[in-house]
Amino acid sequence: MNIDDFRKFCEEKEYKKEIIEETIEKIEHFNNFLHDIRRNIDTVNEKDVHKYAQHLIDTGNNSKETFYALIRYCGFLGNENMLIALYELLDGSDVLVNLTRELSEVVGEEKSKKILQGIDFPVLGTLSVKKPVITKKVIQRLEENLDEKTCHKILVSNLHGIPKESYNRQREKFLEAKNIDEYLAERHTNFIKILEKHRDDQTLFYTQEVDDEVVKHVKNNPQIEGGVRKGNILYTEKIPYLTKKSLNETDENMKKYFYCHCAWVREALKTGEIDVPSKFCKCSAGYYKNQWDVILNQPIEVEVLETILDGDSRCLFAIHLPEEVVKQAEKK
Repeated sequence: MNIDDFRKFCEEKEYKKEIIEETIEKIEHFNNFLHDIRRNIDTVNEKDVHKYAQHLIDTGNNSKETFYALIRYCGFLGNENMLIALYELLDGSDVLVNLTRELSEVVGEEKSKKILQGIDFPVLGTLSVKKPVITKKVIQRLEENLDEKTCHKILVSNLHGIPKESYNRQREKFLEAKNIDEYLAERHTNFIKILEKHRDDQTLFYTQEVDDEVVKHVKNNPQIEGGVRKGNILYTEKIPYLTKKSLNETDENMKKYFYCHCAWVREALKTGEIDVPSKFCKCSAGYYKNQWDVILNQPIEVEVLETILDGDSRCLFAIHLPEEVVKQAEKK
């Protein structure tokens, strides 16, 4: 472990001094743990990360700051296996916490506690394989205790916790475009450029490798990262979680596993043994609602049309557009 070179790396990234020192402290702690199990920080693999995550849980040190520190070191090492393992531990970690808070706000704290009584929520750093059974219990409790309208309100309430300000630039781009159709076309084109850069630089797009096949798949499907408007409905879908693997997989369970983004569901798709209710996919509808509420500057309705959990080959969402937006697009 070369601390001096890592410090220079952080300085070149213009990290604040206190962040650099905190990161180095946490990296050294990780290195000491690996030394105790006769492993080397410069050749870390997924299993090493998982062992350390459990150690952090056991010692009460499983903070986001620790995981972010390790991710910074991944950038220095160029260790993609380590990076992917860390991303997957962090991915959606606040979803059930946010759901609990929203449930309390909607039905009251006392009723919320009764609904979720006896369910032990996974802590930060818990492996994804342990999550689907919890997800299933939570959704079943909501279905048993709430009417459909209330359940929908909770699940589409931005459970990912993404700040609305994150979409301000998209709002600006929408206002700069002639109409929504032009905005969607430009958004899809820009996304392709991002993927092409990852392909050319041989870097990961979040957790996935990008090659010509991935770029071609997105080019041929304008519904990915953007959408296609038909009348007052905008149809959109996410890029598969691991596009290349999903496209080339022949086993149906694994194909769905590679497609799905949700850490609270994905592991159940490998075997099909845990039947997670597809109602949970409303959380993804909330992901789209959150951004389109900002882009269009008003509350938008989003519904799930197709989902992997219902046996479909993709997750497809319908965004209901305001009348004035449609008229502007269809004006001659």
